[in-house]
Amino acid sequence: MKPWSAPLSSLGYGLRSAAVRRSLWVLLATGLGCLLLALIWWLPLQGEQRELARQLDTRRLAVVRAERLRLALQAQAHVLPQLTALEQKLRARAAQADLVQGIARLAARRGVRVVSQSFDEGRPQPGASTQPLYLELGLAGDYAALRRFTGDLADLPVWIEIVEERLESAGRGATLQAQLRLLTYRNLREAQP
Repeated sequence: MKPWSAPLSSLGYGLRSAAVRRSLWVLLATGLGCLLLALIWWLPLQGEQRELARQLDTRRLAVVRAERLRLALQAQAHVLPQLTALEQKLRARAAQADLVQGIARLAARRGVRVVSQSFDEGRPQPGASTQPLYLELGLAGDYAALRRFTGDLADLPVWIEIVEERLESAGRGATLQAQLRLLTYRNLREAQP
């Protein structure tokens, strides 16, 4: 006799009794009934859980959109005054004499010496109403003064951008020589003689 056959033979012997068979059928029916009741109870809860998850996702999305809108409105409120100032700078006339005076005042205020300056008119784009005007500056001063000078170029009443900047040691202490190439725009009607 094999060792695993003993429990099976006793099970077969127990199944001969009608009471044992009825009990097993009752247990099987009770188990299936409990499983059916659990499924009946679980399925609506599963639907509710899905609906709650969908509502949470909708609310999270609404909160994220509201926060993005708040940040955009905050950024817009911060930028609008700067945009107005930028538009005024772009409309301002970039006459050479006014530009030279503004740069000379700025250099004197920052302790920078203007060594040389020259202007070069660029070619206007076809259909454009403005003409680029390049200004090449040779400056002398210490690093901190030159840095403050270049930072304060944005305070001038016309639009100026730094196209190129080179710094070289002058050999005497902390004095540096700087070569700046600046770009501004002026109205084509003003540029025409």
